[in-house]
Amino acid sequence: MTGFDGETLTADVNLTTSDARATFDSVDYIFVTLPSHAQSDFAKKVAPFVNDKMKFVMIPGFGGAEFLLQPILQTGAKLFGFQRTPYVARLTQYGKSVWFSRKKSNILAGFLCDEIDAVRRDMEELFDMPCTGLSNYLAVTLTPSNPVLHTSRLYSMMRASEKPFERNPLFYAQWDDTASEILFALDGEVQAVCRALPKFDLSRVLSLKVYYESDTVPALTKKIRSIPSLNKILSPMKISPEGWLPDFDNRYFKCDFEYGLDILLQFAEALNLNSPTMHEVMNWYRRRTKNFVRAVNLADFGIKSAQDIYDFYHGTKQSQRS
Repeated sequence: MTGFDGETLTADVNLTTSDARATFDSVDYIFVTLPSHAQSDFAKKVAPFVNDKMKFVMIPGFGGAEFLLQPILQTGAKLFGFQRTPYVARLTQYGKSVWFSRKKSNILAGFLCDEIDAVRRDMEELFDMPCTGLSNYLAVTLTPSNPVLHTSRLYSMMRASEKPFERNPLFYAQWDDTASEILFALDGEVQAVCRALPKFDLSRVLSLKVYYESDTVPALTKKIRSIPSLNKILSPMKISPEGWLPDFDNRYFKCDFEYGLDILLQFAEALNLNSPTMHEVMNWYRRRTKNFVRAVNLADFGIKSAQDIYDFYHGTKQSQRS
């Protein structure tokens, strides 16, 4: 791996295999970096080889992991997830090298298990950075990261017209005030969800005004445009004879709308909250993709009210959920 500041890290890979049985033989931790839309199939594939001593680490942990990995949790295996990724990483050469940004100052992790201290210490050793255990996994699920960050930019960029773009815009370096306005609105609706759940300690679900140290729309736009590790990232588009078109199979679309923003919206609906911007952005995505089926339906997991949310995250053991 080559770092943002030129630092190079190398490692020996003990095993590369697609054999789930070989992969899960005598392991303590399984780090899962799959996008949300691949997690359900992954869980079904590996569940026969999982036992109750294993711990699954989701990086990052939002996007419905606690629902999508139910076949694994039913074995008694433990789940916890990072609130955000410790690095920004991009593939350099498949199977050989990646580029990564400077690591963040610490890891915040939410748990669906009672081994917080032991796991936290292991993460500190493995990642060589402090790890803070959050009081509940919901503090990961409600994190206003990619599900509001990516969706606000894509909506602001593409809502006015379905015509192809002449060039692929830089996703962050050309961020604009319209995207910031939508992002602040979505963030505000996420904070309303947090306030409606006083039984949970959600103090670590920071408003983006705090996280980005930006109280105004222009300040937020300037801040996002100025992040060095993000300024070369292009938008999720594909070239066609007519020009650049949205790549709706890209994780920025498929994961962050269907498994990200829509899950946040469903929490708001379960709490009877008015969330007009979430509805507006999700409705646009549904119309553009003609996909009106929810990828994760919280009602299927018994979540229809504030009490249901409490029961799911603090009541019935996850391994007993069907």
